[in-house]
Amino acid sequence: MLNVILFSFMYIISFHLVMNSDDWFLLWLGLEINMMIFIMLMYKESSMLKIESCLSYFFIQSMGSAILMSCFYLNKEWVDFVVCLLLGYKIGAGPFFFWLPSVCSGLSWMSCFMLMSFQKLIPLMIMSIFVSYVIYMMVVVSLFFGVFGCYNQKNFKQLIAYSSVYHMGWIMLCNFSDDLSWFVYLLLYSLMIFPVMKFFSFLLFEDFTMLMKMKYKGWLILMVLSMAGMPPLLGFFLKLFAFVMIFKYEYYFMMFLIFCSVVMFYVYFRMIYDVLMSYYDNMNWMNFTMMYDKNNYLIMINVMGLMMGVFLIVFFVM
Repeated sequence: MLNVILFSFMYIISFHLVMNSDDWFLLWLGLEINMMIFIMLMYKESSMLKIESCLSYFFIQSMGSAILMSCFYLNKEWVDFVVCLLLGYKIGAGPFFFWLPSVCSGLSWMSCFMLMSFQKLIPLMIMSIFVSYVIYMMVVVSLFFGVFGCYNQKNFKQLIAYSSVYHMGWIMLCNFSDDLSWFVYLLLYSLMIFPVMKFFSFLLFEDFTMLMKMKYKGWLILMVLSMAGMPPLLGFFLKLFAFVMIFKYEYYFMMFLIFCSVVMFYVYFRMIYDVLMSYYDNMNWMNFTMMYDKNNYLIMINVMGLMMGVFLIVFFVM
């Protein structure tokens, strides 16, 4: 327990170090501390699959960090281009997403949540400093392969991983529109996926063959529909917020974004279609309860995220 508290404190320190530094070496040091502490937190529940995922993550991130250090000696005109590519590699954005699904497959659900939320924060903070049109290439590739990877995916952890690649395209595009909009999108995205992953961690959920056997189908349907972007759930306001921010600056991207959103909605809806039909046939609204009363905070997270999404849209539009 003491080790977890110590590692958590150092994990927070790594974010503070990056946020309050403009020195290349300190930025790199913050990235490395963040990576090592995250691996320590993942490693507390040992299994062969988890050890393999931790080692893969370590080697992949170390390679990116080693190349990032060499950027100290590059000419200024190449720095923005190379640094943006390397940061995209470290967060698993397209076309460097190849490591993310395999690493996620071996992690617990809560470790996956940290990998898809907190671990992306520092690289995105550094990326917001640089302006390079190579980010547009990464946006398009992330959106395309995120949608393509989700299609016909049977393993839910890998589907969430490809969905994360897809959302990284939105986040990087928000980087061009407003200084804080990418952070707001990441925050709302984290609030959207946390209840899903916490719910699946209770049930030890892994693939779609378990869907029809699940007892608590009602909450699963709501959370997946939120991820699909069904109004008036949080996922809808997440996309609406991004559309509002991106339309001001990148309106020529809108048709491509709408197309990707429609395909993703189809992917998620097809995933729960059989569950939805079986649930509708035997629906009993009195049984629409949480698995444990003590976990009702998942409901509050959804409601809080929904209210925050509405507030932020009104705030940024005004």
